[in-house]
Amino acid sequence: MGTTQRVASFIASARYEDVPRPAVDFAKLCLLDVIGCALYGSTRPAGKIMIGVVEELGGKPVSHVLGTGLKTNAVNAAMTNGMLGHLEDFDDMGGGHHATLLMPVVLALGEERHSTGKDALATYVVGLDITAYTTFSLGSDHYAKGWHQTSTAGTLGCTAAASRLLGLTEMQTRMALSIAASQAGGLRAAFGTMTKSIHPANAARAGVLSAKLAAKGYEGNPDVIEDRFGFFAAFGEQMAQLGSLPRHLGNPWAIMGQGRDVAKGVTIKPWPCCGITHASATVISRLLKQHEFKAEDVESVDMVTTHNPAVMAANIRWPKTPLQGKFSPWYTTASLIVDGKLDLSSFTAEAYARPAVQDLLKRVNIVQDREMAGRPHRAAGGQEWWDITVKLKNGTSIVADRLNGHGDHYGWKDREAVYGKFKSNAAGVLQPSQIDATINAIMELEKCKDVAEVVSLLTPADDGKR
Repeated sequence: MGTTQRVASFIASARYEDVPRPAVDFAKLCLLDVIGCALYGSTRPAGKIMIGVVEELGGKPVSHVLGTGLKTNAVNAAMTNGMLGHLEDFDDMGGGHHATLLMPVVLALGEERHSTGKDALATYVVGLDITAYTTFSLGSDHYAKGWHQTSTAGTLGCTAAASRLLGLTEMQTRMALSIAASQAGGLRAAFGTMTKSIHPANAARAGVLSAKLAAKGYEGNPDVIEDRFGFFAAFGEQMAQLGSLPRHLGNPWAIMGQGRDVAKGVTIKPWPCCGITHASATVISRLLKQHEFKAEDVESVDMVTTHNPAVMAANIRWPKTPLQGKFSPWYTTASLIVDGKLDLSSFTAEAYARPAVQDLLKRVNIVQDREMAGRPHRAAGGQEWWDITVKLKNGTSIVADRLNGHGDHYGWKDREAVYGKFKSNAAGVLQPSQIDATINAIMELEKCKDVAEVVSLLTPADDGKR
């Protein structure tokens, strides 16, 4: 049995009863979080551009564009909601951005087909498994090459979700994966621009379209993942391991990570910026609590990391726009020290242009550790750490403990904080009663008989098209 067949067999046979309870619970929290991100995205200029274009495209009105009164076909709705969920880079992370890939598919097709909540949740966890294990199996040099795995691997994950929700057979699912594989893409050159949010949008669009085509008998290469000119041959670099993709599907479920009683495979962001900036933000926020210093007291902030600053995900040394600031740990560090906080207001034109932030930005330095410099990517051994020192003008040096990984994030134990984040993101779109009803509906999604009932809560009270 080849890789594509094994993957398709897993997708077609997975059941809600196979998914551990902690995975179900955390999937609901991730869904709630990204729905809030999408609702906020619907109010932003880039979101309004996309919504306007989709309204022009038309389509059979079966699925909602979140935060609006607009209904369109499931393909267009999935595409738009994927873009809205990722627009502010506030959605979850974990080897990619899973929720903004899968929520659009689950809600668009779930609304169209009147799927149950249990079916939606199982589909979400299955799609996440495909995305996560495809990302892992491609190896980290896939990302280092310049591909954005949220869009490349995510296209297969979205197709898995759409195929399962449509009830495709194993062979139909293989065809859907083949159709989708030829639509995968997404370049890291888009980071810091509106185009980055097109990546999950395109993956969701391709997933729904491909599954629908396969359901009607459209055909492709049934062995597209392992073919010598297929998905892994095209996207894989030296670290790719084709055989690892199907090996762990559902065992353990990727959303569980290393957890057994609590899911730890995905992290929910506390800050609306690239995940790589969360390491420095975590350290600086802790130092600000432990030591009383102000921006005017700081001589320099010096960071040493495993990354080559020129090529890490957040690599914009001199951001020219607030959006580019989301991909600049130099900027996020300066902004956090000046304000003592980092939130959506940190990435406005007014906040970005302040002299205090621009001045401190010049004194934030990031260099790669000497022992890591020059090593090929595969020789890094998965290490990731940050050493940070804040030097004050009075001669004092505040040295932080070494931080491994991306830093602070929200998990299941922080669900009240996630509820608060959702309320804040949704406040400009929904009424307080709708917000509370949405939280209750998502957190009890397994009891829902029709996903359309949940989606109906996400339309503004005035039913306006914004």
